[in-house]
Parts: sequence; structure tokens; C-alpha cells
Amino acid sequence: MQRSDGVRALGAWGVRCAAFREDLYLAGSPERCLERTVVEGGDGALFLLERIDGTVAPRKREMGRLMRALARDGLPVAAPLMTSAGEALVARETGLWQLTPFVQGISLDRPGYTREAWRGHSLAIFLENLRAVSHGLDASFLRDSFNLPAYIETLTHTLEDRHPRVAEALAEATAYLRGRLFPCWQDLPTALAHGDVHGMNILWGENGIASVIDWEFFGRKPLLYDVANMVGCCGMETPDALLHGLAPTQTRALHSTDFADTTSWNLLPECIMALRYAWLSEWLRKADAEMINLELSYIYLLMDNREKLVEAWGF
Repeated sequence: MQRSDGVRALGAWGVRCAAFREDLYLAGSPERCLERTVVEGGDGALFLLERIDGTVAPRKREMGRLMRALARDGLPVAAPLMTSAGEALVARETGLWQLTPFVQGISLDRPGYTREAWRGHSLAIFLENLRAVSHGLDASFLRDSFNLPAYIETLTHTLEDRHPRVAEALAEATAYLRGRLFPCWQDLPTALAHGDVHGMNILWGENGIASVIDWEFFGRKPLLYDVANMVGCCGMETPDALLHGLAPTQTRALHSTDFADTTSWNLLPECIMALRYAWLSEWLRKADAEMINLELSYIYLLMDNREKLVEAWGF
């Protein structure tokens, strides 16, 4: 951490650094910024201080604008702070700095947390509230929808060139998605989504959600995009989580409302499968052979057990 530069940047928010709190756990992906630390202000308040890559500054500003709008509407979101000059990012010698109130969540027992149904109820409420408040947001937050089939086709071509064995292993699953999901994707209704909902991007309190973090992938996506990613990540923690606890509770709670249309619900298993391709790409980027093999097995587990999963989810 370029500490002297970071301390100088704090002045733009009127914050005096009393201590760097290296004893506190930092949730979320460390890859979202160049470096980060928790700062204790002179009055004891805690802040997350991050140094931002200038190439992602426009997206960071847009993300901060969305988070502030959601926080004003009462959602559990700790939004980046604005300086007295109305700036979201502060430029100093070592780059751009961002300051956010620090929220300390309760440490998760993994995979035990996936078995706790109350978390599914809490997440369903959050997603419903996100949908409700998004209707009044600036239209600029809802740009072109993410084209997951196009992403998978591009990834498949890359795999055929660089990882032919992985491409071959995925061939049956990819053909299945081409037949069931791809033709329907562009016609699926869309709405504002967080874009990366999973257990580690939720800071949990004793009985609910304290804050939802890492909004970098927000945007217009199919209605069940966040649901699909959460269910898929729970099952990756332990396959049993697909049938019991958080994931099916969340899914059944939302299915009982008007959260999504029938076609979207019918394609939820396929959406979960398709999103695992993005995770597979991440394991390939990191050359994590164990996770690559696990992900391949998981994709086929989802495909082969589709009807059992749909029955467990209540539709």
C-alpha cells in the first residue's frame, strides 16, 4: 500500500487516518483494485481505502453512482463516498483512490452456510427489493444485455485452439445449451442485475444481509441471472446445496411471486449451466487444474440431474 499517498488522499473526504486496521478481514475479490486496506478515522469510523487502476475509472464511477442510488433507496449497499468537491475518485501520484464505509460481515462456515434456509429468504428479499427500486433508476444503468451464448461460443473457439481436451469434454454440454438455451436467450425478459451474486459477495449479519459488495458486473441481464449464479455457486460448494438450504429456499420464495416469467423459470437449470462456463474460464486463466476438472464434472452433474433439481425447487 502506498500509505503516504493514501493518507494524503483521505484529506479529500475530510478523514484523518488514526490507524491502518490490518487485523480486519477484507471480503470480496482483491482483483477489483490495485490494493486496498481498512483505515480507522480519528472518530473511530472504519473505511475501505482502495487504489484504482485508471483504465477502469469510468466503470468505477458508474458503479459508485449506482450504489449510491441503491443505498438512498434503502438497500444494504455500502456506497463509495463523494468528496466535498463532488468527486468519486481522488487523483494522487500513485493513482486514483476510492473511499467506502467499511462493513464487517460475520465469517461464513463453508459450506455450512449453504444449508441455512434463512439466508435464502434474506437473499430473495434483497433481489425483490433490487428489482423494485431499479424501476426508478436512471436508464443509463440498463444498457445492452450481456449475451451469454455469444460469450460461450467465443470461449468454445478459444478452447478448441488452446485447450482442445477441455473443448472436447464440454462438447455434449455445449450442444445441449445450443439446443435449449441459446435460441431463447435474446427473447428472455431482462432487468437490472448485480451480475456476480454468490456467498462471498454478501456480507452477512446475524439474521440478514449487512451489505452486498462487488458490483462491477451490474447491468441489464435476464430476470433470473442473479438467482442462477447464486444457486450454481452454492452447488459448487457442495452438490447437496442444490437440494437443501439456501439455494432452493431462495428459488422457491421467488417462484411464488411475479419475479420472473414461466419461460425464464423453465430455463433456470440451463442458465446455471451456462454461467458455469464463465467460472471455468476463470479457472483456465489461473491454470487451476483441480478446479477445471471439478467445474467440468459439475456442469454435467447439472445437466444430468436437471429434472431432479426442478422438482426440488418446486416448479
